[in-house]
Amino acid sequence: MSYPDYPDDGAQPICPSCGITMHPLIDEGIDADECRECGFRLAWDRADDGDAADRWDD
Repeated sequence: MSYPDYPDDGAQPICPSCGITMHPLIDEGIDADECRECGFRLAWDRADDGDAADRWDD
């Protein structure tokens, strides 16, 4: 599966363990990026803690 609007490799995070560009695991249904060199995984931070409309209320 390809994602034409997905950011290029330059926008992907760099593995803190080995310095290789990490790749998304979205095809596997996992909300994380993984280093294909050493296997390090970095979970995505999704700030979905309820109703989005409540975030803007003060």
